[in-house]
Amino acid sequence: MGSLSQQICKPVRLGIVFAMCVVFASTVVLHAETSIANPIAKVARLFNPRLVKVESRVGFLMQQLMSLAVHEEHALKTAIGCRGARVRREHPDPTVTIDLGKGFPIEALYLVPLQEEFSARKSLFPKRFTIEFSEFEDFHKRRVLYTTDDRFFPETGGMPVKFAGQGAMARFVRLTVNQGHLRGESEIFGLSELVVISDGYPVSFGCEVSSVGALDVEGLWYPSAVTDGRMPLGDWQGGDWAEKEERGDLVEVDAAEREVAWTVNFGEERNLDLLVLFPFDVREVLEAGILPEELNVQVRNGDGEEFRTVDHWVNPMLGTNHDTPLLFKLNGVAATEVRINGLRARMVSDQFLYGLSEIQVWSGQRNIAAGVKVDRSLEGRPALVESLTNGFGSERQVIPVGSWLSQLHDRWRVECEIEALQPMRAQMAAESELNATWGSAMMLGLTFLIPVFIVERRRLISRNQIDQLRKRIASDLHDDIGSNLGSISLIARTARKDLVRLHGPAEVGEDLDEVEGIARESSLAMRDIVWLLERKQDSIGDLVHRMRETASRLLRGFDYAIECESSKSASKLSLDAKRHLFLFYKEAVHNILKHSKATKVSIRLWDQGDKLALEIIDNGRGLPTVVKDGKEVPRMVRKLNERARVLEGKLDIKSEKNTGTTILLTVKRSLLIAASQMK
Repeated sequence: MGSLSQQICKPVRLGIVFAMCVVFASTVVLHAETSIANPIAKVARLFNPRLVKVESRVGFLMQQLMSLAVHEEHALKTAIGCRGARVRREHPDPTVTIDLGKGFPIEALYLVPLQEEFSARKSLFPKRFTIEFSEFEDFHKRRVLYTTDDRFFPETGGMPVKFAGQGAMARFVRLTVNQGHLRGESEIFGLSELVVISDGYPVSFGCEVSSVGALDVEGLWYPSAVTDGRMPLGDWQGGDWAEKEERGDLVEVDAAEREVAWTVNFGEERNLDLLVLFPFDVREVLEAGILPEELNVQVRNGDGEEFRTVDHWVNPMLGTNHDTPLLFKLNGVAATEVRINGLRARMVSDQFLYGLSEIQVWSGQRNIAAGVKVDRSLEGRPALVESLTNGFGSERQVIPVGSWLSQLHDRWRVECEIEALQPMRAQMAAESELNATWGSAMMLGLTFLIPVFIVERRRLISRNQIDQLRKRIASDLHDDIGSNLGSISLIARTARKDLVRLHGPAEVGEDLDEVEGIARESSLAMRDIVWLLERKQDSIGDLVHRMRETASRLLRGFDYAIECESSKSASKLSLDAKRHLFLFYKEAVHNILKHSKATKVSIRLWDQGDKLALEIIDNGRGLPTVVKDGKEVPRMVRKLNERARVLEGKLDIKSEKNTGTTILLTVKRSLLIAASQMK
């Protein structure tokens, strides 16, 4: 008999198949986007605090992104930036030096990468570089703000890169490119803007720039383009969204040359440093950022003076969109009023439009135009406009350029961290949810198996008890009944010898002989019963071995042979099949022994297709015959017939007078093999 685990293998397999089905159904969910609402996901997170910590960090970073300025790259057509190169290896490192005009405590410095180009294989942001501050033009005393040394600077993703100035005083800022990008024999680098912030104000805008190794292309690439405020990152917008009435001033005129003027009156004389004009964005309808195609900037001191022109600007590429603010360096000019004269309107579709979304006038690092009403004049018709100085652009709130660049830099840092955490989060979530799924499936499978296990265990306990009872009965038969039968045979033999010695009656001797014979036969029959009860000896081979032992005892006076030609001798027989086959064989041998008068017996066991065949042949006088339907046929042996019927087999008996008898039994093997062998 196999172990308990082997006996319950079938229900266990059923439970495992059921659990695997549950796992498969749950695993399908894991291929979709993981959802915390998924019960399996909730269970997984209960047992994996590291996953919860990572997901909390990702959620926190995602919340941060919502409050930061949006990175929206625009393709500049003019004043793109500055390019430099080391044409030959022996040439000095290229440099870009900015003169701030006077010393400032430096709060931060930003390097803004160039816009992505279709033909560029990768960014031209310097690979290795050094940033230095100094109050002297020759940098004989300087402070190194940052250096890459022998390392390469990582990819920026098009975002501005921030360097903390730590309040260092400086008038001159120098960027030295120690290694650029190879283009043939040259090393090239490029920047869109170099922004220096002091106390929140961009002190580098409009400053003079000198360079070593600059690649000048008129209107496109030149050193002073790194201080003109034009960046491919767009307007300085972030924070709250603008309402429709807060988005600025858009004016339609009937001809391109029709002029419009916007005047800002400060009420007192101020020293003006910087004028910033923000374009009016109508991208949601016309895909256009609108500024006047031509304008001039005028100032005056009080109503008694005439406006004088301090700057004039013409769009170098007429008809192109304006995606960045337009800056004018006023160099501290004293004035009470500033006027922006629109001299040529922008043509969009079939309309002529002037547009501004915000006007900033900076004096002493403060926007003195904030909240001041703007007087707009069109064909002598004045109008007050409040939306040009309310702090909102065409889409969102206009924020200081230093804050805007800092938010974009923080966005890059946060996005890089999220990008690094997401694969880790996905892997941890998948592993945890898979483990939780397997655990749930195993628990569900075990829940299904527990009742089956209990029932099967009870069945096996009952079966074991029956087996123990059979062994005990066989042992009792062998020890007690066998011993008693042996004692009876011995007593009968001793009494017969005493009777002969004392010359007792011959009839009593014959009775004692009969008692001894019955005791001996009963003992042999009991041994056969014990063998039938033995579970370990239940194969076809064991049956053949027992048949040989029985023949050696019963057919000692015969010329006999037993052959087994079955290839299935290791197959286990059921208890009933084993019993009836052996008793059929024993009955046939007893008939030969008692009635046939034969001298030769042949016994053969072999496979006949899907059947097992047992043939017993003797050369005796044959079976007695009876007349049936006018013919003599062998008289059927009743006990053999009954055994064949119980085995559901076919029995053929051929017998001829004084020639011999052939008994052939064929039974389907499937009816003989034990049930455990069939499964």
